[in-house]
Amino acid sequence: MGLMLIDWCALALVVFIGLPHGALDAAISFSMISSSKRIARLAGLLLIYLLLAIAIFLIWDQLPAFSLLIFLLISIVHFGMADFNACPTKLKWPHIIAHGGTVAVWLPLIQKNEVTKLFSILTSGPTPILWDILLVFFLCWSIGVCLHTYETLRSKHYNIAFELIGLIFLAWYAPPLVTFAIYFCFIHSRRHFSFVWKQLQHMSSKKIMIGSAIILSFTSWLIGGGIYFFLNSKMMAGEAALQTVFIGLAALTVPHMILIDLIFRPHASRIKIKN
Repeated sequence: MGLMLIDWCALALVVFIGLPHGALDAAISFSMISSSKRIARLAGLLLIYLLLAIAIFLIWDQLPAFSLLIFLLISIVHFGMADFNACPTKLKWPHIIAHGGTVAVWLPLIQKNEVTKLFSILTSGPTPILWDILLVFFLCWSIGVCLHTYETLRSKHYNIAFELIGLIFLAWYAPPLVTFAIYFCFIHSRRHFSFVWKQLQHMSSKKIMIGSAIILSFTSWLIGGGIYFFLNSKMMAGEAALQTVFIGLAALTVPHMILIDLIFRPHASRIKIKN
């Protein structure tokens, strides 16, 4: 599959603007370690993080369709949680499902012809069962959108409602990779940076935050570059780029989601309550 110039630009945005939002994970981990052996414990946590990412990569190689489905499911939760925490409303799960499902459910279905080609590259073949499951997800997403839109308009959270409606129309009209890049880079990553930076200012130094982000970003780019050139020796450049970016994102999202949504957010909430 050959990618258009705008698709390459979208992938570049994801890699160089969106991906670094996870590079603060080392600083996050370091900030939560109170032991005197912080460096050793941080090294252990980063090793676990890396092993989880490698495990996801290997599982994807053996079960690509199943792995893609799980990636879409956790993306709904992770993206939706970030949007909800940035602008909370009374109906939490409709909010999460509506926002997280826009790029993970609505986008694939409304741009099915194009996304089918992308999915076939990521799974090395057709995925008919995946599309059947996405229809079930779509039903849940539609209910979430209706409840969430009603609640935001009723409570006069117009900015939240208009953001969701704007994303829905963007997914309808823009190329799939462009829609994903805009959401991932300028909504999700921006909110993540804002949240983490605000929390870590009370828990870590700017030097540690910036230094760890730079180191992990360059490390990720180097590893990704190596994987891309390896894959490009066996397939077309566009296919190699898609597999590198999205399978790489899936591999990093699992440990990133565990750290952020299951560990750091509750930890930050407890700190806030104490203060």
